Amino acid sequence: MSGYGDHEVQRRTRLRAPEVRQRVLDVALDRVGSLGMTVGFEHIMMDDLIREADVSRSSTYRLWDSKEAFVADLMVEIARKAATSLVDESTMEICVRILLENVELVATADGRHRIVLETIRVALQHNYASVVSSVEWQSYVSLTAALLGRVDNAAREEITDALRSGSDAFVEQMAAFHKWFAELLGFRIRPEWAGDYRPYAALVSAIVEGLGIRQIANPAIVLATYRGPGTVRPDPEWTLASTGLLAVFERFMETDPDFDLAVALAEIDALRDSAA
Repeated sequence: MSGYGDHEVQRRTRLRAPEVRQRVLDVALDRVGSLGMTVGFEHIMMDDLIREADVSRSSTYRLWDSKEAFVADLMVEIARKAATSLVDESTMEICVRILLENVELVATADGRHRIVLETIRVALQHNYASVVSSVEWQSYVSLTAALLGRVDNAAREEITDALRSGSDAFVEQMAAFHKWFAELLGFRIRPEWAGDYRPYAALVSAIVEGLGIRQIANPAIVLATYRGPGTVRPDPEWTLASTGLLAVFERFMETDPDFDLAVALAEIDALRDSAA
């Protein structure tokens, strides 16, 4: 009579190759999420992954004949997840909250400008802290660095494609949000950008990512607060991330002469009803 162990081996061998692949990769992705990612993946042990994924060793090594081959495949998976996980929904919610808390200021151009300044100040400070501390961003940076190192050419191409595709989607989504929020408060992108908000969104993202790397060497400068323009508050504190976005906003945006206050107020009322 076969023992329980034999039954388990038979059950595992019935798994199709794609199922084995996904099980092992999912376990490894969980490890990366909980422990963080290093370019060398020293903490990834194949025997541990096989045991936790509950798959057979032989099936696993038919898919990957070495740890290096597995790591290359894993990096592609991480690239797909990391590049599409950079949107910080909480930052967009903060923008809407600040608008709704100061809706009485929307009636005047000066009031709308002060709402924009407060949104830039608070939202970018939050976004910077959220993004830089996230495993997704850390993985994104590690993968980008890995492309400059010893990565197999085929893996390099797949990782690059995954990062580029995710980055394109991220920039498109953020550009749409920046356009909506700016126009809701009476601003529009300057004519020289031909209505394209993607360079604006890409530059804002680059400020956050660049300061995240700079923080490693100069945390005192990056994390300090500085004096800046008044917002809905008389003497607010500004971070470098917020100051960087303010500079970008002033270069890219201008007051919209065709702004329709009634239309904007109707949309804000709908937002308030939705939030309630």
